[in-house]
Amino acid sequence: MQTDIHWNKWLHLIYTKVASFCPLGSSKRGKPPLCLLVFDLLLAEFANLGHELFRTTQETYPIAFVPGDVFDPDHLEVVPPAASALTSTGGSPSGPAPDLHSLTSLNPLHGRVFAIHASAFFHLFDEEKQLHVARALAGLLSPEPGSVIFGLQVGPFADEKGFGRGDYGTWCHSPESWTQLWDGVVFEKGVVNVRTTLVHAERKYAAPNAPQNATLTVLVWSVTRL
Repeated sequence: MQTDIHWNKWLHLIYTKVASFCPLGSSKRGKPPLCLLVFDLLLAEFANLGHELFRTTQETYPIAFVPGDVFDPDHLEVVPPAASALTSTGGSPSGPAPDLHSLTSLNPLHGRVFAIHASAFFHLFDEEKQLHVARALAGLLSPEPGSVIFGLQVGPFADEKGFGRGDYGTWCHSPESWTQLWDGVVFEKGVVNVRTTLVHAERKYAAPNAPQNATLTVLVWSVTRL
C-alpha cells in the first residue's frame, strides 16, 4: 500500500470524525489512510456506500473502520501519554504493531499513532468531556518527536472560553485555554508545542441560511510532540 508517511512500528495515521460531518468518508478521499478512526457505531455502515459512491473497493482503497464510543474505556481507555526523553511518567509501547484491519478497539494503538486528525469534533462536547477526549487521544499518540494531533473547531465569540452563542450552546475554548489544556494538563508542561489560530469564516459554510454578513469563528490548532 502506498502512503506519504514513512512506515515503521510506530507510525499509523488515524482520522477522527463524526457522522454528521463526514458521511461516506467524503473528506478523506485521496491516498488511503492507514486507519480511519470512527466514534459513531452507525458510521461503519457508510464504508461500503462510500466505496460505491467513489467507485473504490476495500482492496483499492483499504480503510480500517474501528467504530465505537470514545467514552467507553473498552474502546478507548484513558492512559498517560507514552514516555519520551522529556517526560517523567507514562509507558512506551512494545512488540510489533497490531494489524489495523483486525482491531475491535483502539486500545492496542496506545502510544503508536503518529497523526490524529480531529476536526469539527471537540466542540460537540462540554468542557469536562473535551478534557476526557483530549486525554484519550493523547494516550494514542507516539512519543516520537513530530507526532501530532491537529484539527479545528468552533471558536469563541470573545477572548475567554465558555459557551458560544450558537443554536447548540457549544462550549468553545479560547486559544489560551486550549493551549493550557494540552501543555500542562493533558501532557506534562514543555513536552508539546501547541499552535492555535482563530479564523473568521463566512457563516454560510456552517449555516447556509445565516444572515449574509454573519461570520463563524474557527479555532485551528495542532499539538506536536517535541
